[in-house]
Amino acid sequence: MSTRVIIGSSNEKIIKQLSLFLIENGLSVIGEATSGHDLLRKVHTVYPDLAIVDYKLKGMNGHELSEIIIGERLCPVIALISHGEMEHFINLSQEPTFVPLIKPCNKQMLIGTVDLLVKTSKSIEMLEKQLNHLKTKTNAEVLIAKAKQLLIENMNLTEEEAHRRIQKQSMDKGISKIKIAEAIILMYEG
Repeated sequence: MSTRVIIGSSNEKIIKQLSLFLIENGLSVIGEATSGHDLLRKVHTVYPDLAIVDYKLKGMNGHELSEIIIGERLCPVIALISHGEMEHFINLSQEPTFVPLIKPCNKQMLIGTVDLLVKTSKSIEMLEKQLNHLKTKTNAEVLIAKAKQLLIENMNLTEEEAHRRIQKQSMDKGISKIKIAEAIILMYEG
């Protein structure tokens, strides 16, 4: 599946040239806009893999637009800017899913940057999912351990008996061990 890109510039000639170049290099251009507000609406609607924005946009400049897209974690952004506009992007240049490119930029550099930025974004997304999974798993383990400890203290059970009791109630009632553990904690500490 090819990378889905949305392009924004107040110059329609730049949009057409960039679209043609990206399509020729195997990317899918799924949206174009000359207005910052229109581009933002499209990003919220089509969820592209990447946005390429020119600093000069109607209604909202590329810096404001980039801050919103990156801040809301909608997609990675490449900003096409002049040397004089670079100062506006200092705070965004620390973001791993944002790259400013000075115009005119080398076409191979643009394609390489698109590829790298999309891969980086997908890696970050995958790592965040793994981290959330680990946090959820750890929280569940902590709750179940606390519930077992309460059963051991209040019902004079062994750890194995407490574990088996939580497991059996979970299977008998058809609900997760976490919910059983929460109910046990609520019953003894609530």
